[in-house]
Amino acid sequence: MVRLFGSLVVSCVCVCLLGGCPSADVPTLVPEPGGTGDPIAGGSVDDPNVADTDDGVVADDFSGEFSGDAQKITVYRNKLTHEEAYHLLRRTSFGATEKQVQDAVARGLAKTIDLLLTEQPEKDWVNELAASYEDDVTKRWMVYLLESRNPLYERMAMFWHDRFATSKRVASGWRERSLPVQHYEMIRANALGNYRDFLVELTLDPLMLLWLNGSDSPKENPNENYAREFWELFTLGRDVLYTENDIREGALAFTGIILLYESDEDPRPVFDIYHHDTSAKTIFPDRADPADYDFESVIDLTLAQPEAAEYVARNLFSFFVHDHPSQEVVDELAYVFVANGYEIEPLVRTILTSQALFSSEARGNQITSPVEHYVGVARTLDMHMASEDSRGWYFHRLLEELGDAGQELLNPPSVAGWDEDVAWLEDQWLMQRIEALGYTMEYGSERTEDLPYHLLPPTSGWDRREVRKEIVYAIADAFHLELSEEEEDIYIEVLDQNGHLAFHLLNSDYQPRHVQEMIRLMLMDERVITR
Repeated sequence: MVRLFGSLVVSCVCVCLLGGCPSADVPTLVPEPGGTGDPIAGGSVDDPNVADTDDGVVADDFSGEFSGDAQKITVYRNKLTHEEAYHLLRRTSFGATEKQVQDAVARGLAKTIDLLLTEQPEKDWVNELAASYEDDVTKRWMVYLLESRNPLYERMAMFWHDRFATSKRVASGWRERSLPVQHYEMIRANALGNYRDFLVELTLDPLMLLWLNGSDSPKENPNENYAREFWELFTLGRDVLYTENDIREGALAFTGIILLYESDEDPRPVFDIYHHDTSAKTIFPDRADPADYDFESVIDLTLAQPEAAEYVARNLFSFFVHDHPSQEVVDELAYVFVANGYEIEPLVRTILTSQALFSSEARGNQITSPVEHYVGVARTLDMHMASEDSRGWYFHRLLEELGDAGQELLNPPSVAGWDEDVAWLEDQWLMQRIEALGYTMEYGSERTEDLPYHLLPPTSGWDRREVRKEIVYAIADAFHLELSEEEEDIYIEVLDQNGHLAFHLLNSDYQPRHVQEMIRLMLMDERVITR
């Protein structure tokens, strides 16, 4: 049986398919991979400018595919196998074409990571398309998820959006209409930057000020929402270090930030000392003396606590690798983070080049969200928003289906973000994923409609019965799926549906529809939904 999640069985899915339903000058103590070799500056993961060299990377002497140690962050070998490269690109870029995988193999690990972390200018048409959706932040962000030359930056933006969850639904009226877009752009700009600066911008972000009542927190009656979530969800973790008294005192420290509304301009944050409580606050009394803390000094005090660096290290490791890092791994990553002045990029680089990422325990252990699933499929099949339909009605319906599948960007269910994990596999949500996958765009360099013809055997041979197996494996190979005989038979049966309209007969009008349904069924395989 085709491996599908939940209680859905193949017959049920087929029915749905057929019916259409500290200071920055701290020296870097951990050398960056790449040795003395110059990183490739420019281009994308697709660039043909490749080099097969170790670039002076020092790694443990080990061999074999996915032979890394799940609890080590020392550098993995530079030479990647085909499957290791695909795994890396799925974790960093949602998905990957065959050419992107081959390029990563040819470059090696160090230069591939260099490229992923080197931000490239976006194509003009991508920026123009995103801007055409004006204040619709969900559409604007989805354009970049699908088309950006910097997929790792978008993936990191999704990581921070889930951790620093904020919702567009609190922006009401025309005066606040642009705040969700500003919030996304703020997250995206800081995703691989300095964490301390990020926390300052987050605290002053207008949408966050509305979401957690930070702009409605007078010193006479301070609101505790932001102080609580700042420690519980953003920087330390639940019940780590802080107490209820710390929250009360922290709320006083965060007073004084207001949103200023002026004529037709967007509301902007202002720190008004008149509205700030200037009394001495006692925060973390076993570790710090009372002081007149404000929002910046609270951030600095928090970052001075070792638990803060550990929190980020643990979360990022779990995001990219697996969810059970040892305390030793967390401590080592936290050291990298602090030693590099709370810069996020060196921490991410250490994780992405680590043995742990290329261990057997890191394979297929993450369940993709609906948006991640669709974007991964699109990037693997080289799908693009080229036509008016794929930029208009189809795009609108796609985002509706992804919302019905449980995920609307900039509209998380709560301040805790999305925490579904295995709950993403609820039957109804899976069915909505299938519906979303029906809204395709244009494929390959030729921007063909309906099907990824650039991957499939020539249509001139589709009247041959044996071509069905070629079609099945063309798509299976794109997603690196090894099919059992039973799975192969099921997919061929989908192509042969409806008896007298069987795929191998000469009535070619039905062939694309059968192939579309076979592809949608394959995209619900557990190995495609997971990564």
